[in-house]
Amino acid sequence: MKKIIYFLFLLILVQPAAIFSQAAPETQNPPPQENGTNPSETENAPSSEEQIVSTVKKLIGFIRYKKNEKAIALVDVKRFTAQLLKSSPKISDADRKEFEEAISEFIIHRSFPIAHKYFDKIDINYEKPVIKGDNATLASSIIWNGSERITFSWILGKSGNDWYVTDFLSEGKYASETNRVKSVEPSLKKNGIKQTIALIKKEAKN
Repeated sequence: MKKIIYFLFLLILVQPAAIFSQAAPETQNPPPQENGTNPSETENAPSSEEQIVSTVKKLIGFIRYKKNEKAIALVDVKRFTAQLLKSSPKISDADRKEFEEAISEFIIHRSFPIAHKYFDKIDINYEKPVIKGDNATLASSIIWNGSERITFSWILGKSGNDWYVTDFLSEGKYASETNRVKSVEPSLKKNGIKQTIALIKKEAKN
């Protein structure tokens, strides 16, 4: 089960096969887009801690109800892919954008369905978020098979007034770092950026 938990944001481009997945917590509805606020709304505005927990719960709720387009809107794919490509500074802006779009496509069509399969009926507990500036860590846990407690953390970043999931931490390892070292960098070295993008898009459709 620990390996299943860690599959959030897991991308493997060896063979060429890809497995990209997202695990998750509870439900709720998406955060409304605010065009403006009035004094009463400001007074009742949720705290950053509440917003962080709400973002993760909404993400999982969307996944559970198969509203994947809404779920992906709560993931900062641009920031996640920037971590995947941080050792490849020579990649053009156009290729980075295409890579980002391929990752989004993969998450929607492969990660979220796998996450739904494993986490649809599992309750997730949340700790108090640890906030450092515009970054936060939300520790979570589940009880597996009635007794085994498994812990993991959501990594979030703030953009404007909203919080977005940017990474996943399990057993002391960030998904972005593991994917970069074990998957993305080897594929870029062997296949180049264009072929790596093509592989991700191909696997997203399978």
